[in-house]
Amino acid sequence: MKEIACFITPHGFGHATRITAVLEALHRRIPDLHCHLFTTVPKSLFAETLNNFSYHPLHCDIGLIQKNGLEADLPATISRLQDFLPFQDTLVQELADKTGGCRLLLCDIAPLGIAVAREAGITSVLVENFTWDWIYRAYLPRYPDLLPAIDFLSAQYQQVDIHIRTEPLCDKTGKGHLICSPIFRRIRKQRCEIRKELRCRNNQRVVLISMGGIEQKLPFINELSAFPDTLFLLAGQQQSSSLADNALLLSRDSSYYHPDLINAADLVVCKNGYSTVSECYQAGVPLVTVGRATFPESAVLERFTSSKMGGTSLEQKEFLSGRWLASLDQLCSRQRLAPAPINGADTVAEYLLPFLS
Repeated sequence: MKEIACFITPHGFGHATRITAVLEALHRRIPDLHCHLFTTVPKSLFAETLNNFSYHPLHCDIGLIQKNGLEADLPATISRLQDFLPFQDTLVQELADKTGGCRLLLCDIAPLGIAVAREAGITSVLVENFTWDWIYRAYLPRYPDLLPAIDFLSAQYQQVDIHIRTEPLCDKTGKGHLICSPIFRRIRKQRCEIRKELRCRNNQRVVLISMGGIEQKLPFINELSAFPDTLFLLAGQQQSSSLADNALLLSRDSSYYHPDLINAADLVVCKNGYSTVSECYQAGVPLVTVGRATFPESAVLERFTSSKMGGTSLEQKEFLSGRWLASLDQLCSRQRLAPAPINGADTVAEYLLPFLS
């Protein structure tokens, strides 16, 4: 049995689903590969896709502390970073002992894993479309207390052995050993199969609303019943239930696989985040993204969805007010694009195979 360790930031679920897609691709090539996952992202998210893994609850990264799905809390983030950095030597040694039997240590994008790999003598792999020092630097003019974290994390990232960058890239000046196309979890079921399971009528449109698994109040939710010809799916809720005849709340651990829901939809309205955008790119489904004006990645994803996917964007106020519902016919009328020809997860898996032989 070959073993691999993964340190995964708990900032949203996008990093977890991205590394899961890479592990899924590796499993297809190395059936006896066993993964050790170090993170606080719920175990159930990985269990949707992976079978052969061990879960080690660990606060391995800070990222950005979120007020909700669309807003970050910078003062709280700075406070947590000051407590977390620099890494404690005893913690690094303890984790090095736990990962010593692994062939590789993958990080998305938790730099603690790089320090642990170095201590354990394991090859470290960074998978990213941005790093935290790049994100924090955008906030530096307003929050100068971020500078020590930026300097420390930048030095950590530079010590990685294998640097894999995935489009859409945020830092165009950055360098890496490999640049790949977007990474996404594979669609499992046919579009018609999922729509049947959802009890969608033949002439009914399906609109998926997803905020990336982070709780976000949706003030327009009671207006959805005014669109009986549309079935609304609200993903990432605390529990599953029927809100109305045409609206379903789906919990984070519902039986529906998120890439399949995207494939079943006629329109996806989502937070402008890497995971959902990549899975929409896979399916070719029309999408509308909700930007996060202060989050540096948001503008990069907006340009990508506009140029590569024909997507449109909403400001937060426009989305939360529900004004976009008046344009629902127009938004749903766009044709689906051809599915993505390449999954970056396969490119990464092929690149890493020699290091696991």
